[in-house]
Amino acid sequence: MQLKHVLTAAALTVLLGACSDNAQQAAADAAAKAKAAAEATRAQAQQTVQQAQVAAATAKQAAEQAKAGDMSGAAASAQQAAQAGQTVAATAQQTAESAKQGAEQVQEAAEKAAEATKKDAGGH
Repeated sequence: MQLKHVLTAAALTVLLGACSDNAQQAAADAAAKAKAAAEATRAQAQQTVQQAQVAAATAKQAAEQAKAGDMSGAAASAQQAAQAGQTVAATAQQTAESAKQGAEQVQEAAEKAAEATKKDAGGH
């Protein structure tokens, strides 16, 4: 959801049609921040997915061990799956925070671009 906001802000900034160098630079800065925020969020989300896959595989292993009657192995695998799940939750939280920070940075840059464009429009 935050990623959508980041990209929307970047698109709006580019659409401002800045005339002056300052407005153009502000729009370019906003677009660059949007791209960087989107890339960082994507990378963190990918890491979260990989960690979730590990947690799921470990949980599956625990289930298979329990089915086979290996209760001590199942218990150990279940503990590992629980720890992996906690890691996934923490990484997901970091991803959400990163997306939020990126959206805030892009919003600030977009506002600066809008201000620069207004100043430029008032100067013509």
